[in-house]
Amino acid sequence: MSSHVIRGSASLWGKTLGALALLGGAVIISSPAAAEPPAPADVWIQCSGFSGPNTSWPHPLTGCIARGQEEGSGFTQRTAPGTETIHWNAPFLDGASFQLTNITSQVVGTGTGCPADHPVEVNVSGTIVATEPGTKQYDGSPVKATICSNQTDFILKPGTYFTIFKK
Repeated sequence: MSSHVIRGSASLWGKTLGALALLGGAVIISSPAAAEPPAPADVWIQCSGFSGPNTSWPHPLTGCIARGQEEGSGFTQRTAPGTETIHWNAPFLDGASFQLTNITSQVVGTGTGCPADHPVEVNVSGTIVATEPGTKQYDGSPVKATICSNQTDFILKPGTYFTIFKK
């Protein structure tokens, strides 16, 4: 490679870094005005932690974000077979609760990225039923999570979320 190409590349790289620095400064200056949590546009609520025993409740939800809310937490409590109530810990979502219904699970398999101590990957899904004032926008929203399980308990699959999508 000629020294001219190397010098030209270094010059281009320097200009690119300079432009990124200017852009980065603009983002830093404008970031307080854009205080929305980092959730995708099609998501109501996203939690980075979901775990618990396989046959008893509650199941904690942690690291949760929702548009316009600080990070929060909650838990699910079994209401009936195939139905759980999600309770949010105030002030997150004002401590609202709503039903997670039609809960289904589908075993994906083993050796799919789950830790060795929780080797079985399972896709879990359901639908929100929310009729109380302040929660109606969630009604009918699909819920999805990928968990890793063993014979006694489960964890959220690393790198995934417990997600309540916008309908």
